[in-house]
Amino acid sequence: MKVSVIQGDPVRHRTDGWTGTVAETPSRLANHAWVNRNRSSDPHPEMVPLADLEPAD
Repeated sequence: MKVSVIQGDPVRHRTDGWTGTVAETPSRLANHAWVNRNRSSDPHPEMVPLADLEPAD
């Protein structure tokens, strides 16, 4: 299943269960997104493969 996200989308990690918000979707790395985890003390987003993300309602 191909997942597409845009900046500001709420997402959930499929296997780990954490939630976050898409910070950026770099065009040269179309299969990844930068995600800010909710409840994280780290102020920097992390790069996550789109295959590991699903929309969070």
